[in-house]
Amino acid sequence: MKLLKVFIFLFPVMVSSQDFNIAGSVNTKVMISNEDENPFWFHANTDYSVGELTNLSAAAQLISSFSFPSFKINAAAAVYGRDGVEDAVQRRDLYLQFENSWLLATFGAKKRNEVLDGLSATNQNFLWSGNARPFPGVILEANNPFKISKTFAVDWGIGHYELNDNRFVDGTHLHYKRLALITTFNENNKLTAKIEHFVQWGGTSPVYGQLKDGFKDFVNVFFAHTAAEYGIEGETLNRVGNHLGSFLLNYEFQNKMGNFSFYHDHYIEDGSGTRWANFPDGLWGLYFKPNNQNIISSVLYEYIDTMNQSGISVGSGKDNYFSNSIYRSGWTYEENIIGVPFILFDKNVEINGDNTAFISNRAKVHHLGISGEFSKFQWKLKSTFAKYKGTYGKPLLPEWKYWYNYGSLSYKNENLGTFTVMGGTDFSNVANTLLGGGIAYSYTF
Repeated sequence: MKLLKVFIFLFPVMVSSQDFNIAGSVNTKVMISNEDENPFWFHANTDYSVGELTNLSAAAQLISSFSFPSFKINAAAAVYGRDGVEDAVQRRDLYLQFENSWLLATFGAKKRNEVLDGLSATNQNFLWSGNARPFPGVILEANNPFKISKTFAVDWGIGHYELNDNRFVDGTHLHYKRLALITTFNENNKLTAKIEHFVQWGGTSPVYGQLKDGFKDFVNVFFAHTAAEYGIEGETLNRVGNHLGSFLLNYEFQNKMGNFSFYHDHYIEDGSGTRWANFPDGLWGLYFKPNNQNIISSVLYEYIDTMNQSGISVGSGKDNYFSNSIYRSGWTYEENIIGVPFILFDKNVEINGDNTAFISNRAKVHHLGISGEFSKFQWKLKSTFAKYKGTYGKPLLPEWKYWYNYGSLSYKNENLGTFTVMGGTDFSNVANTLLGGGIAYSYTF
């Protein structure tokens, strides 16, 4: 609410300037299926604008910017409403943003930018895929990578968020930081190496009470120091908070055929992940955008593996991805997985000090995406085959097999907007075949 009051206060000042720009969009979707649930790719990675049981979704967005000689202020608000979810009307974006040549500071909640033409099963990020609604916070980051030389540049970011949903540990904080080295060998070859670090910390646990969240505790969180977390007698010393991380290697090159990108996002759950004991877990991908854009605009293949989890050895094995013994809601926001959407979480389970809602965090996934256009039409296809093995503690026998398929065809008219028809089919060895269809409309001004 404080951010909304600031936005309302600044709006008249921004409008009065000749350097003020404003834009907006509205969109709506209507979906039907032969079961209560929608096909997987109707709702996955939609920032929770569509729920699993949604039949109707509508959204509106307003973006404004106010330019000064050496910096710019942006503000935005986006809201959506849909049926089939607990809170029908919610904000997606609500933020103020400062930017100049080197700094981008965002205060509030903001949707993550879509990459790879929206074909990726994870938005090229194992831990932050866009499967959950944006959470509020503050992030300071590089607006443009800082150039060290013609060859090397550095990207960075540090943020603090609040997981303000209804969760097992109430009032959980989320610390975030990233650091990337970008090596441009020549105009046709570039390598990016990026580390991302997330920590759930603080809050109030129904089991342990108030968890430590002072400045000293933040220092321990930031540097992943070993320390006491909830201060009971006989407590085993561990890292404060629930630490998660990833290491992305992305090699991009161009030739006469087009642009290629090979990438691997290696997941780090604990110390075993930092020494790659859980190899080959993570995201592996290949993306291609041809120079000849006739009919096909881009092609993507991804392989996602979460089977190893550092093995079944004693010590730091059986990592139990996205779950945590203290922060028992795990890597979720509003009961939606924040990262790769092939971790299965049962929203009907009431979490307590003894159980978990994670059905499966061991899976192998093959994903194919293709997009293209002709005339004023744009089309997109996704096909994903997933095998779910359950968890090390509770394996699924037999394993669950799903084949998710999605297709859309859009027509864009400069005056009237964009009209889209879409369809989806999900096959499984443990559930009925799911058929769905829908229409969507969007208008930008």
